[in-house]
Amino acid sequence: MGKRLLIYFLLFFVLQNGFSQEISIGKRDKVYSEILQQDREFSVYFPPSYNIAVNQKYPVLYILDGDYNFQYVAGFLELQGGISEVIPEMILVAISGKGTAEYRKNCKPKIEGMGDSGNAEEMARFIEKELIPYVNKNYKAADYKILGGHSVGGIFVINTAINHPDLFNDYIAISPALWWGKNTMENVMENTWGKTGSTSASVYISLANEQGMGVNEFIKKIPKNMMDKNIHFQEFPNEIHNSVGLPTYKWALGDIFKNWYVKEEYFGSAEALKNHYSEVKKQYGSIFNIPYTIVGNTHYMLQKNEKERAKVQAVLKELNPNALVLFNTYRAGKILADKKYEEAENLLNEALTINPNNFDSYNVLAKIKMANGNAAEANETINKAINLANQQQARQWQINELLETKAEIDKKP
Repeated sequence: MGKRLLIYFLLFFVLQNGFSQEISIGKRDKVYSEILQQDREFSVYFPPSYNIAVNQKYPVLYILDGDYNFQYVAGFLELQGGISEVIPEMILVAISGKGTAEYRKNCKPKIEGMGDSGNAEEMARFIEKELIPYVNKNYKAADYKILGGHSVGGIFVINTAINHPDLFNDYIAISPALWWGKNTMENVMENTWGKTGSTSASVYISLANEQGMGVNEFIKKIPKNMMDKNIHFQEFPNEIHNSVGLPTYKWALGDIFKNWYVKEEYFGSAEALKNHYSEVKKQYGSIFNIPYTIVGNTHYMLQKNEKERAKVQAVLKELNPNALVLFNTYRAGKILADKKYEEAENLLNEALTINPNNFDSYNVLAKIKMANGNAAEANETINKAINLANQQQARQWQINELLETKAEIDKKP
């Protein structure tokens, strides 16, 4: 009896460990910096469609103190970009701080006569000359990029916005520690912005319910025309210093991408679709991803208007073929219920010509084969979908949809 119990527990242990899987939303990477004379590590977050979409590029958010901030910012981007779809799906590059002393040195600019100075200019050169080119070469990065930093990292963001206004499209300084060096960043600002009275930088600055950060004093000294045009300031009285990061990113990224967002949640015509993304491309340099919900809602609104629907499909193919894959797959799933199997399969074949590895398309195709009584082909097709989803590190909720289809197929005699 004792041996049988031991065997049972050993088997249970093996099964449990055999099932365990790593959950991955990104990777750890590094680049050697000739400028800083050291390896610099960083973490990268990939949005849900990253391994699925073809020829798709994403805006990039670079953040300081990445080892400390990576998880919560990645989770925020997953919610706002991948689930809520109120901002584009984004890549996150979270630069390692390499420890407190190194991090603070990297964030503070060199100020003549100040013993607590740092090497922020060298750090900025590393980001510009080494990190950004590496990211652009090795990841699906669009040209649109944003820099974010909290507290001491906010000093770096402000200093970089002042001295390198065109390095990033936008700068987000979260409750920056502008008290540092007896508010010395005011002098840095007055010697630059104060003299020119203008900048090409777009800067977002936040402040929690804290005293002595030097933020209000700094803001008051920025030229008025710059405050009206370039500087966005928001106080969060219900947040403390360590909680203000999340609402700041929500506010800043929501404002940055407000013209990307589709307020009506659908397009009533192909012309409206084309006009919107023409303006988006003009402002952001790219249209990024077209949200799944927008594609689905547009199909719903036009499902009885065959002529306009065909025009929308043509525009989607021109603007973003991945969106056409979504549209065709969505429509095929809807008309499957009306037993329009041939039309549905033709839509999926077009989608799979554009993206031969789209597991959602294979999922609907498996349902068509099952409806036609081809159980063996249905099973083969859904297995292919599941294998593709696993290879592409799809989110588990996406894989669950495929497993649900497989369970339905397995029930068939």
